Amino acid sequence: MANTAKKTATNKTATKTAQKVVNIKTNKSQRKAKAEKPDLGKLNSPLFDTVIDNTEKLAQNAKTGLSYWKAIGDSIISIRANWIANGGDIKARGDASFASYRDNSAIGFMSKQDVSDAVLIAKNWAVVTKIDNTESLNGLGVSACKKAIKAAQKPAQKQGPATSATSKKKADAKADTGIDLSSLMTDPKAFGAMIGKLVNSKYTDEQKAAFVKAAGEHIIIKK
Repeated sequence: MANTAKKTATNKTATKTAQKVVNIKTNKSQRKAKAEKPDLGKLNSPLFDTVIDNTEKLAQNAKTGLSYWKAIGDSIISIRANWIANGGDIKARGDASFASYRDNSAIGFMSKQDVSDAVLIAKNWAVVTKIDNTESLNGLGVSACKKAIKAAQKPAQKQGPATSATSKKKADAKADTGIDLSSLMTDPKAFGAMIGKLVNSKYTDEQKAAFVKAAGEHIIIKK
C-alpha cells in the first residue's frame, strides 16, 4: 500500500512543469527620459517648412525682405533648441554636430553664411527695427543690418580727462596689441562680453574653438 502511494505521488510530481516569470525592469530615470524625450522629426518638420517657405519668398522678391530673414532665423534657433532637447550636444563636432544635422535636413540647401545671417538678424531684431532712414524694413539689405548690429554691439567708451599717466597706459596697450584696450581692461566682464559677441557673430564653430584654445594658452593665472 505504501509503495502504491509513493508511485502515485511520483507520477503527479513528474507531470508538473516549472514556470519562470521574467519581469523587465527599468529605473525611474530611464522611464522619465523615455517619457520626456521629444519626437525631433515632428517638432522640426513644420519649422523646416517655415524656413523653406521664407527662402522661396526671398527669391521671389527683388529686394531683400528682412521680415523673411527674421522668420528663417527664429525657426533655425527653435530647430537647434529642439535638437539639443533631443540629446544633441552643441559642442559636438563632425557627424554629431548641429551643422551636420542641419546639412542633412530639409534645409541643407542653405549656406552657412545665410544661416548665420538669418540667426544674427533674428537675435538682433530690436536693433534692426531701430535703423534710421527707412520706412520699410523690406527695403534694407542684409549687409546694412549687419553693419547696424555690429555698431550697436560696440560698448560705449567713457573718455576721461587726459593725463600723463593715462597717455602712458594707452601707449602701452597699443604697443602690446595694436588696439587701445585701456578703458575696457578695467572691466573684465564688459571686455569679455564684447569679445564673446564678436566671436559669436563672426566666427564659425571651428573658429570659436580655435579662439578659445588660443586664449587659454596665453592667459596665465598666478596661484
